[in-house]
Amino acid sequence: MADVNVVRNLPYLRALSTPEMPGFGAKLVEALQDLITHHANLTQQVNGNSAGQPQAPPQVNGLTVSGQNGHFSGAIQDNNPIYRGIQYYVEHDTDPNFSNPTVVHLGDSRNFNMFLGSGKRYWRAYSAYGSSSPSKAVYHGGQAAPVGVEGGGNIGGPAVLPSQSSGTGTPGQGLVGPGITPFRSTSGVPPIR
Repeated sequence: MADVNVVRNLPYLRALSTPEMPGFGAKLVEALQDLITHHANLTQQVNGNSAGQPQAPPQVNGLTVSGQNGHFSGAIQDNNPIYRGIQYYVEHDTDPNFSNPTVVHLGDSRNFNMFLGSGKRYWRAYSAYGSSSPSKAVYHGGQAAPVGVEGGGNIGGPAVLPSQSSGTGTPGQGLVGPGITPFRSTSGVPPIR
């Protein structure tokens, strides 16, 4: 990836000068260096990358979920260095293979409470920035053998509707967050720029 903080030909530009505009090149280089500094500040503040896709955040450290009387309460542990604007997601399913995951966007919160009724649910969590791919997911109980959480109680939950995914993901697709690709087309043709 190209270094976006480097402007080519600065020595040449610095030497530009005319009798009408002495010091023109030096002033031009100063202006370009200010733009570089402002660009670097902005890309850090929004976790952006003008030369390509922003990096996904590191995998969250853990997910703990409990259930009682049809209510599920969860906490995502994330002790990583992260940028402001990080977003968290949980997915739950009645199948440990997450064949029909329901995606829940938590925003910047790492805790959730929801009523889904009695029944067993499997859970996973991940994070993403607004324009990055999602991090790798962590599973309640571990990825190799997710542990289901019983909602408990006497009230059954609603019928599970087909997953519609999130972001630029397609129906039934999990682990997408805001989207793995920056654009989703119904025709498969990228947008005209």
